[in-house]
Amino acid sequence: MRAAVLKAPGSIELDRAYPEPPMGPDDLKLKVDYTGICGSDLHVFAVDPPMMKMPVVLGHEFSAQVVEVGAQARGFAPGDRAVGLIYPGCGRCEYCAQGDFTLCDLRAVGMTERNGSFAEFITVPARQLFLVPEGTPADEAALIEPASVAVHAIRRSRLSVGERVVVFGGGPLGLLIMKLAQLGGADRVLLVEPVAGRRELARKYGADLALDPADEIQGQINDATDGRGADVVFEVAGSGRAFAAAGKAVRKQGRMVVVAVYEGRDIPYNPNRFVGDEIDLVHSFWANAVDFRRAVNLVSSRKLDVRPLITGRVGLDQMQSAMDGLLADRGEQSKILVACS
Repeated sequence: MRAAVLKAPGSIELDRAYPEPPMGPDDLKLKVDYTGICGSDLHVFAVDPPMMKMPVVLGHEFSAQVVEVGAQARGFAPGDRAVGLIYPGCGRCEYCAQGDFTLCDLRAVGMTERNGSFAEFITVPARQLFLVPEGTPADEAALIEPASVAVHAIRRSRLSVGERVVVFGGGPLGLLIMKLAQLGGADRVLLVEPVAGRRELARKYGADLALDPADEIQGQINDATDGRGADVVFEVAGSGRAFAAAGKAVRKQGRMVVVAVYEGRDIPYNPNRFVGDEIDLVHSFWANAVDFRRAVNLVSSRKLDVRPLITGRVGLDQMQSAMDGLLADRGEQSKILVACS
């Protein structure tokens, strides 16, 4: 099969004879339609983190068609469309049993034994896949996975109707969290993002305010929240500066939800502020089965319209130029989809 293989940091090559992934009795074999380029893919491409061995096929934001069903797999038939969590958990621990596959201790092992979805075919345990309703465009379905991550963050935040929200980070995930907060009844949602193109997209996508962190943003946040600060703050940017600003933006007895991943960075965390003002510091990682099911419904119904976030499409043979371009444009793009079949 064809696959875009990360051979070394900064170097992706198209392999036209890459071996197809192993197929177990509980698995489905899927033909990948589209895969979105995630910020984590870009990070691995550029940084070479120690947890990832190369050569490797990345990709996890997929939409696909079922082409083969394992002997013990249930709930799917050839021709069905599916999305889900690509890296297999053990299927036996308490986390897998309750649908929290991303918390399985063996998930990291699964990341190295099968290829990701920048390829023509993938195999995934049926328990980690979710049917996509007929009529859902394949390109929009590829954003169900990042939408599920946003759903998880909103659920972890315990957002209530009428609350005021600030989102730090205007990438695709930050925008999805912003939109879901609005759908969940937030009174006002502000977004903080340094890249002008992303701030403009945020405004078009419905942000009440899109702020530049180079400006004095705390005063604007206070003005928008009656001087109290935000009820809920989401930190999606992954920088120490954003973490510090998010900690200042949240009100007393508010919630700060950390969705970003920080690698090798010193984070300016002052526990005294969080203790003294009774601020809940919440962390949100990936998504579970409940989040995926809700994301499927939201995206397929277009109650969560993901079309404005799709800013480019490339083929597997264009992965090198796409990744180079994403690094060079300093965040002007939102979601680039890779056509894999």
